[in-house]
Amino acid sequence: MYNPEIKTEEKLSDELCILKFSENKDEAAFSCLVNRYRSSIRRIIYTVIRRPVEDVEDVEQEILLALYKGLPKFSFKSNFKTYLFRLCRNKAIDFIRSRKRQINMKEYLIQHQKTSNHETPETSYTRKVDNDNIMEIIFELKEKERSLIIMKDVENLRISEIAEIFHRPSGTIKSRLHRARLKAAEKMIARGIR
Repeated sequence: MYNPEIKTEEKLSDELCILKFSENKDEAAFSCLVNRYRSSIRRIIYTVIRRPVEDVEDVEQEILLALYKGLPKFSFKSNFKTYLFRLCRNKAIDFIRSRKRQINMKEYLIQHQKTSNHETPETSYTRKVDNDNIMEIIFELKEKERSLIIMKDVENLRISEIAEIFHRPSGTIKSRLHRARLKAAEKMIARGIR
């Protein structure tokens, strides 16, 4: 299945990787897709389940297994990224349904944030505090509101792609995203966060 050691040309399109994998189980093509979307997969899982690292890794493995089995059947009726993000969200929701306990993922997200080598300690600290506050507010929102904000503002998905993932019209997604952002902004203002 997925082997992080297998390298392939990163410039291959998603479609070409899917075709190469579907035709002859090309492990390098599968690894290329996984490597390209790994951080997005994890971010979606974190956003939905808010659980310990071990649980996130379990869900990630379930997603990769489902992707490995289902990729040869991918029909190109939708964008691969949309297909993958829907798969991630659905597997994460399945996981939540199977386990009903709560935890705080904020520490894990902060622990895995990318930092710049050119930041001063003061800038790094300020950025960390701002990110802590923003993540705390985002995690106070409902799961669907969190997912909308992360998919649009972090993953940079188009409204049409998000609509496809949620099986809702684009107009509905726009209004729900707007309301989620307003809710987050109100919480930020109430706490004095810039």
